[in-house]
Amino acid sequence: MSTKRDLRFFNTTGPCNPDDHYMLPPEDRLVGAQLHRYIRDKLYWVLHAPRQTGKTTFLKSWMRKINDGNEAVACYVSVEDCQKVTDWQLGMTVIYKAICDYADWGGFPIPLIEDREPEGLLRTTLKKWAELVAPQPLIVLFDEVDVLEGETMISFLRQLRGGFADRGVGKFPVSIALVGMRDLRDYSPTPALPQGEGATHSRQVKI
Repeated sequence: MSTKRDLRFFNTTGPCNPDDHYMLPPEDRLVGAQLHRYIRDKLYWVLHAPRQTGKTTFLKSWMRKINDGNEAVACYVSVEDCQKVTDWQLGMTVIYKAICDYADWGGFPIPLIEDREPEGLLRTTLKKWAELVAPQPLIVLFDEVDVLEGETMISFLRQLRGGFADRGVGKFPVSIALVGMRDLRDYSPTPALPQGEGATHSRQVKI
């Protein structure tokens, strides 16, 4: 359990924590965002901004707010370990491990999968995770998504799209955030893939 420091300070070197750092509510910096709608309307959405603008701080703050309110189970997951991973099969395995690690660190049920064949692994994992946290809806906040490259990015987005239509309590995450420095809806992993193909249905939020 975290405890507040006797003396907080201004942090400029990474994500802020309200127990350690002076900070304003990061949700207030989102332009035109109605955060309650993302759960109510089961939205998948994109947040992109330059480095050190508060993306990760916002995600972790909103995660705490959601979990404190018991309206849903929200978990932050960084996929930064996939940086420079060009083999999509290895990439899916790394993402699976990240999901399990962050679920464990957050004290959430861990979606262990016995058959870890890379094809469909992400979709199967998220489906299992949604089942484990039911009857609460599951929200997943993916950070550093734009480090994914080539076939790894394509597989990631296609598996999210594959579960999108079935999203719901106990079925698949009701809301997913895709966060990074680039707008993933404009991302084209290869010249043969038109812009937007393979993308999830998503809203855009700017800070």
